[in-house]
Amino acid sequence: MILMTPNYPLAKHTWLGVGGNADFFGVADTLNNLKEFLKTNKYPITLLGAGSNVLIRDGGIQGVVLKLGKDFQKIEVKDDILVCGAGARLSEISKVALRNNLSGFEFMSDIPGTLGGGLFSNAGAFGRALSDCLVQVSALSFDGMEKVYTDFSNWGYRYNPIQNMIFTGANLKALKKEKKEQIQSVMDDYHARRKATQPQGVRTAGSTFKNPTEKSAGFLLEKCGLKGYKENGAEMSSVHANFLVNRGASGNQLEDFVLWVQQQVFAKQGVHLEMEIQCLGRR
Repeated sequence: MILMTPNYPLAKHTWLGVGGNADFFGVADTLNNLKEFLKTNKYPITLLGAGSNVLIRDGGIQGVVLKLGKDFQKIEVKDDILVCGAGARLSEISKVALRNNLSGFEFMSDIPGTLGGGLFSNAGAFGRALSDCLVQVSALSFDGMEKVYTDFSNWGYRYNPIQNMIFTGANLKALKKEKKEQIQSVMDDYHARRKATQPQGVRTAGSTFKNPTEKSAGFLLEKCGLKGYKENGAEMSSVHANFLVNRGASGNQLEDFVLWVQQQVFAKQGVHLEMEIQCLGRR
């Protein structure tokens, strides 16, 4: 059974710290609880992971917002395979891999989201993506039917072809066995590069726009003079132009700001930047 809380505030569950309330909010701690709920539920469902790349609008989210609880946060090591629940943090997966001398997960070490959210967007960094590691993905339909996926050839940059499913877990394969010192060295290098090039200690949701094929989103934003631009408590970071920073704006104000920025880039550079941040809920 999943306990539902009505009129639940969601802002505290997002990195941007904005958004209205969920009509109902609950945590699914086990696969069986989730399946049973899905088979009887009559409301729209929104899955919320770590909230690291989510912007929730001021009107909140209609229906049910679900988070995946303790059983979905487990990480098990089987030889060179990590068997992970969709609620496991990507950063924690990289730590478990390090402890077991498994390389190939270093790029996840500073990604703040969960595996489920990472699968949704095919998260990645430093030339690697989740789809590079996948052996098997488990999911549920919204009526509680299980499905397993083993072909990831159609996954791409910030894209997966699996729609209208709830990810419940995945098996991830390591590149190879490696000495802990070598794995840690790569993680330290990635961490230093992020710290030097991305805003720290502020409310941000990571990359705002996906990188188009022509130029990086950050480059295009800089060319338009938008690096460090501020308005109504919203800012495109002065450290990295593709990072939206909340300096006191509401969810609607942040979305309006991002849409305006998007229009500026199209008007000045002729490129339509696709949002990487997921905007959810009612205005």
